[in-house]
Amino acid sequence: MMNEGALYPVVLWTALNLGLMLFLGINVSRMRIKAGVGVGTGDDPKLERAIRAHGNNIEYVPGLLIGLGLLALLQFPHWFLHTVGGGLFVARILQAHGIQQIIEGVPVTRAAGNLLTWLLYVVTVVALLYGIWF
Repeated sequence: MMNEGALYPVVLWTALNLGLMLFLGINVSRMRIKAGVGVGTGDDPKLERAIRAHGNNIEYVPGLLIGLGLLALLQFPHWFLHTVGGGLFVARILQAHGIQQIIEGVPVTRAAGNLLTWLLYVVTVVALLYGIWF
């Protein structure tokens, strides 16, 4: 049977990542009010970037949080769960910051956030497969 304490890292990182998702959603609403746009982007580049920051977060966070919960059920160590959950939180902050920058090229924070997210996905997939086969 799983130790109840094994869920603490999952609960912590789920709460923080969901809080970030809410923050990004509120930011979209704030930008919509400021731009006077109810639906779409109204050709406002800042609003478009805020929408993409929120959308991109929604595209990646739920899957990795599910993986994190499954890793806890497979009794992976706390340090590993904190590494995945905390890494996701940092990666999504970096990506959200970077995607909202209006500059030439790809901001370093956006690229770093994306790469870290993808790396965490690979690590989680491998760990889940390892957890069921070994």
